[in-house]
Amino acid sequence: MKRLFLAIPIKTTDNDFIPLLDGLKRQLAHEKRINWVKPNHIHLTLKFIGDTHNEDVPKIIEGVEMMLRKHKSFTMDFNRTGIFGSRYAPRVLWLGMQNTPQELLDLEEDTLSTFDELGFLRDRQNFVPHITLGRIKELCEKQYFQKIVAGIEQKSYIRQDVNEIILFQSILRPEGAFYKELKKFKI
Repeated sequence: MKRLFLAIPIKTTDNDFIPLLDGLKRQLAHEKRINWVKPNHIHLTLKFIGDTHNEDVPKIIEGVEMMLRKHKSFTMDFNRTGIFGSRYAPRVLWLGMQNTPQELLDLEEDTLSTFDELGFLRDRQNFVPHITLGRIKELCEKQYFQKIVAGIEQKSYIRQDVNEIILFQSILRPEGAFYKELKKFKI
């Protein structure tokens, strides 16, 4: 069994992502219950597949290859921050897009349909394309957190062309998840 997901890799160098993340970590250093992302783990998940039998991997690869034949590369601009949860009980601080490209929405829908056909049914959650910055377990100073989040400049932090997606295996370890690339697909 392998724990799998399909994702768009996100480059975190040569853009304003690291300064954003480092600034937030510095301003919120007193909040010990925020788990900040590691920049080398950044991706945009298209489909979390979960525990998968080894013999199902070839049909997943074939299904994704066929699905991608009707897609072309496109550009994403991560230029908006937000939270999941409420202002008073935030759970995730994220970086997303003011205007989600139609090509990304089409790719997501085709991905879900492909996996439905393969027997990996979609969940009920709406697709909200985002990059997690930090997972919040608990806050000491909610008002200060709200002030910091409200003060984040809404500008382009990552702008990149999407020309590949990757089938990853997530290997859970005590020090955190390790992502192993199983197959890279070109768009």
